Amino acid sequence: MKQTNSNTWLLDSIDELRSRAKSSDRGKQKYRFHCPLCGDEGHHSKRTDGAFDEAKGVGHCFCCGANFMAAKWKYKPSSEQMKQKPEISLGSYPSSIMAYLKQRGIKPETMHRLGVGWAELPADTPDGKKTFMAFRFMEQGVVYNVQYKSPDKEFRFEKGCRIIPYNIDAVLGADTVYITEGMMDTAVLVQCGYESVISLPNGCGTRMSCFDPYREHFSGVRIVYAGDTDEKGNEKRKEVAKYFAENEFYYVDWMGGKDANDVLLAEGEDAVRRCMENVCEQMPVGVATIDDEVEAFRELVDNGVPRFPGIKLHGFAHLVRFEPGRLMVISGFPGAGKSSFADYLMMSLAVQQGWKAAVYSPEKYPMSLHYYELGQILMGREMSVKNFTPQALDRGFRFLRENIFHISEENNSIEDILASATQLVRQKGIRVLLIDPFNYIELPVLSGANDTQKISYVLKRMVDFGHKEKVLVILVAHPKKPQTEGKGSLQSQLPSLYDIAGSADFYNKCDYGLILQRERRDEYTKAAPLTWIHVLKIRFRHLGQIGKRAFGFDNTCGRFVGTEEDNMTLHDRDRNDWSYREAEQQQINFDAAPTADDTADWKDGDPF
Repeated sequence: MKQTNSNTWLLDSIDELRSRAKSSDRGKQKYRFHCPLCGDEGHHSKRTDGAFDEAKGVGHCFCCGANFMAAKWKYKPSSEQMKQKPEISLGSYPSSIMAYLKQRGIKPETMHRLGVGWAELPADTPDGKKTFMAFRFMEQGVVYNVQYKSPDKEFRFEKGCRIIPYNIDAVLGADTVYITEGMMDTAVLVQCGYESVISLPNGCGTRMSCFDPYREHFSGVRIVYAGDTDEKGNEKRKEVAKYFAENEFYYVDWMGGKDANDVLLAEGEDAVRRCMENVCEQMPVGVATIDDEVEAFRELVDNGVPRFPGIKLHGFAHLVRFEPGRLMVISGFPGAGKSSFADYLMMSLAVQQGWKAAVYSPEKYPMSLHYYELGQILMGREMSVKNFTPQALDRGFRFLRENIFHISEENNSIEDILASATQLVRQKGIRVLLIDPFNYIELPVLSGANDTQKISYVLKRMVDFGHKEKVLVILVAHPKKPQTEGKGSLQSQLPSLYDIAGSADFYNKCDYGLILQRERRDEYTKAAPLTWIHVLKIRFRHLGQIGKRAFGFDNTCGRFVGTEEDNMTLHDRDRNDWSYREAEQQQINFDAAPTADDTADWKDGDPF
């Protein structure tokens, strides 16, 4: 019997414990035994504090805490074990491997200690062979798999064999377990004096399910992740931390190096030990601190909250300023102008800010007609040969082709819509996604979920997409059926964001909440009806303010027109051709700073 680490003993023969078995347990595969370490001490002389499982070849003393492992005990062969073990030599390494180990700063005795052998495998070389190091994946003396690594970094795994963590037996009886991304880093840490070191079997590509059979080995264990510090390594660290969420979890900062081997080569074993003894605490999965956003926070401290753009609509810019990554919900009863206003916003942002847009709008059928309406907003009049020269029509056509992209109505699930939008972010650089209306989206099949929960899921997917891709999502949603009996005309009623059919989450999850209300036409003055835009929710004050304002609608160009604050008369109509941006036009200056009227808050609050 020999000691392998501070708390684990390797048995030369299983008979060492069989002879100490409790008399009533002799002949059984599982039995209590008289501990050879503490059992002969005074009052312990007649106690059987140890338990051993011959089927697994492992045991534990519940008095002194020692672990016992049978070195020569073999499992009954199973389908998961290697049936034909390759010819692996455990003797001296050939010169090519010795040169590689010297290059990596790893001593041959360290590799022998880990049971690393070598083998010659078939290869496309002049002599048809190639020398590989053979890392044997063992559990209690049984080889389950072998990973081969050549000095020129060619990797091979045995096929059809079980994948287990490398050096998993080192976990037994350990208070702290060190997890690396590769076997060479495991060797570095063992060489530096750390015993309970294991490795992910396939680096960042490892499936964490390979740890499932060993979960009980990690109960109450402190885990230190000593993996790579590149982007993939950091992502893997988070995945490992999530898997071991019940454990105390730390990670190693390699002081500017990528991994343990980098530090060993650059500064030696003492530097590796300094890193290992000054580990960093891994925050629980899903928890962040200011350190995670330090650059963005310092930008806010230095320059303040950025002022995001409004659109050039008289009386509206102080109410809403548009930030990519947000969700805007627009609602209102039928005929209020929801779709017209959403199209107007999208075209205004495309022209004034250069924000390309994707549109999912199955109601606007056929698509050519919708493009025709957008062209009318763009050019200030109907796009026809009666109103424009061929050159002007071609200019408008090019703008629509390069800036507005329709998502097919065949994509009626939120996953399909967002997948198409994500591709457009990558390929075309869109900054706006308009979905009009919500009820055309097919709700997902979620086991046990009702429609309200499914709607919440769809809205959450929109929010997540906006945050990840920095895209402004504009969503048009219909309210539930209005109650007209005893409540006046439809035009006199104002729905709330909570009245949107299906879920209160339309209010809860949006950053901007707008309700449109159309006035009735005055039969005496024949004045055109106004559209009231009620801004009922603004999540952050830098995005605007709650309030309302009346606007006219210009049927000639499909654009909205601001009203004067004092007498509600229409502001100057804008029927300029927005596609024509040459300097000599001078009728609309897209690059000019917002006017005081566009940006200032109301002097005495919102008068409406």
